[in-house]
Amino acid sequence: KLLVMSETYRQSSLEVADKSKIDSSNQWLWRMNRRKLSAEEMRDSVLLVSGKLNLEMGGPGFYLFNLEHTAHSPHYYYHKFDPEDEKSHRRSVYRFVVRSQPNPFMTTLDCADSSQSTPRRNETLTALQALSLLNNKFTLSMSQHFAERLAKEINGIDNQVHAGFEIVSGRSPNAEEHRLLLEYAEKHGMPNLCRSLFSLSEFSFID
Repeated sequence: KLLVMSETYRQSSLEVADKSKIDSSNQWLWRMNRRKLSAEEMRDSVLLVSGKLNLEMGGPGFYLFNLEHTAHSPHYYYHKFDPEDEKSHRRSVYRFVVRSQPNPFMTTLDCADSSQSTPRRNETLTALQALSLLNNKFTLSMSQHFAERLAKEINGIDNQVHAGFEIVSGRSPNAEEHRLLLEYAEKHGMPNLCRSLFSLSEFSFID
């Protein structure tokens, strides 16, 4: 608690020209280093903004796959799993991990290989990550719930677009951003807009 409440830990990652000239590598921790969300944090964040995250603590873990042929050689079918299963809407720390067959979606987002020691995770930005966030069954399902949440809490598509962007990015859209987002939502629907918002860098990174 002392660490996370410290002034150093709670700093912004914004550049300050004068300080950057003295310590461009941030050796003396005059700012927070910008970082990408881990795979688990990303999944939990999608659940959170969609209004589906179950914060229950403790208890048994959950599967993100269909388990078949358990009598002899278990088969783990990730592609058959239904993301609407409410048991799976808990934080990722409670998910059941199969060391021999990692979750493809989580692996794409740089989840650690549970079959070996990983003192430091890889941090990458790839086209496959963007495609997964757009097309994975999980994000497709949660974008629908996100749109339903906005429709339930806020009147008018104009206000829903503004609120959706604000929830995901932590700031209000500027006039041009709002115009483009609204135009997209009116043409393709709010669920598709919500799905696109999951791919914003401001959603994937902590500043």
